[in-house]
Amino acid sequence: MIKLMCFVKRNPALSLEEFHQHWRTHHAELIKNNPAAKKYVLRYEQNHRLLGDYGHGEPEYDGAVSQWFRSREDFYAMVIDPEYQAEVGPDEQYMLDFDKTLWILTEEEEVIVEGSASA
Repeated sequence: MIKLMCFVKRNPALSLEEFHQHWRTHHAELIKNNPAAKKYVLRYEQNHRLLGDYGHGEPEYDGAVSQWFRSREDFYAMVIDPEYQAEVGPDEQYMLDFDKTLWILTEEEEVIVEGSASA
């Protein structure tokens, strides 16, 4: 298994509220319902930056995405799939600043500390 780890930067044409609302709702539904994403994505996580962080100036990133795939080939098959390109690709162009968005493909995680969140 591999993961796409992506630090996202919003399109500067969108306000914070517009970006986070769009990402949580419209974009999430696209990923959830797109045939190519359904075929290849094993897990999709959105991690939104705390709104309190924006009080300290414009952050480098507005959030992070983690997507799990069976293989690197599955990731690339998804992004070139015509159904993905027709639906999800234009939405990514709308909501993201691609020049400032960073992504890498990673191996499966190595858990160093695993404990109870309530501890």
